[in-house]
Amino acid sequence: MKKAKGLNTERELYAELANALPCGIYRTKVFHDISLIGEKWASSNDAPYVIEFANDTFFKILNLDRQDFERNPGIIIDLIYEADKAEFIKLNVEANLYVTSFTWEGRFMIDNSPIWIHFESTPTRLANGDILWTGTLYDISKRKNAEMEIALKNQELEKLNAEKVKFLSIVAHDLKSPFNSIVGFSEILKEKIIEKDYGKIGEFADSILHSSSMAMDLLNTLMEWAQSQTGRMEFKPEHFEIETLIEEVLPIYKNIALQKSIAINLNLPHNKTVFADKAMISTIFRNLISNAIKFTMPGGEVTISAVETQNEIVFSVRDTGVGIPLNNIGKLFHIDQSYSTPGTNKEKGTGFGLILCKEFVEKHGGIIRVESEDKIGSTFYFTLPLTRIL
Repeated sequence: MKKAKGLNTERELYAELANALPCGIYRTKVFHDISLIGEKWASSNDAPYVIEFANDTFFKILNLDRQDFERNPGIIIDLIYEADKAEFIKLNVEANLYVTSFTWEGRFMIDNSPIWIHFESTPTRLANGDILWTGTLYDISKRKNAEMEIALKNQELEKLNAEKVKFLSIVAHDLKSPFNSIVGFSEILKEKIIEKDYGKIGEFADSILHSSSMAMDLLNTLMEWAQSQTGRMEFKPEHFEIETLIEEVLPIYKNIALQKSIAINLNLPHNKTVFADKAMISTIFRNLISNAIKFTMPGGEVTISAVETQNEIVFSVRDTGVGIPLNNIGKLFHIDQSYSTPGTNKEKGTGFGLILCKEFVEKHGGIIRVESEDKIGSTFYFTLPLTRIL
């Protein structure tokens, strides 16, 4: 009598200790004659094992009813995420075949939400061939989610680093051309002055000026991009008129447009004030206007427009230039697929101005896109939401 009472006390103590643990504890008996049948492990109604013990935490983690599970332990298979079931079944069959420890991590669907579970158990073979499995299970969702978040951030960092390396290598390569021209024409200019041969000095000076402008544009783009990437470029929205901004930008390109006999047309709302970062919007227009002139044949037109819709203002820069082949449009605005072709007067560029435009437009909550027909012309659109416009 005392022995039975003592045994009950020990069982109660064991159960109390087991239920106090933060992990699930279980003990199953697997029947040797059906332990290697994969279909049994996949069945939710005819499991090849019975449950001899499971603590309260086991049922809490899996949100199972104790009586239902003890009557039919196979219902656990229905909780396993479909893509993870095959591995769960395979590892169970192998563990029972070789009587080796079972370890598995996978997803369960609990209340229509996925959680990560870690199973770990050890076997003991009985005299009749059946196998007792004593194990634990943990909800490792927090750890898995943290690991996946870290993995995603690492992928993003690797992508960003690769993009920056490519950006710098292309810029460095493209800087060589204007600087080589500057050095080369400067040497010729020096020689001609020594020889007092002034016939082509103006031509050489124009070439030096043109190459210097190219280098300066590229360096400005590089500096602005670097500032945007390092967070050193402050976002400082202010009120300003669209017409005033365009009037400040256009003089930079009037001479270039004049040399190519390109007409610049304006279709802008009068006295329209926006609330945006003026420097960024200026950079967007500078790049789009520069590209439009660059790729327009002599005698063509560039039209700058703005149209107010219900939710936004849509700006556009349209040219009557060479257009962009359809298979190359998808390469625009992507640093890892930079696309650049010479202009109609063999003007060079890197294509990174458009990438900078995209970043600045998105900084304002807008979008940028392009419509183009090969040998007909291109129109670049960008938007500013009305919520940011007064």
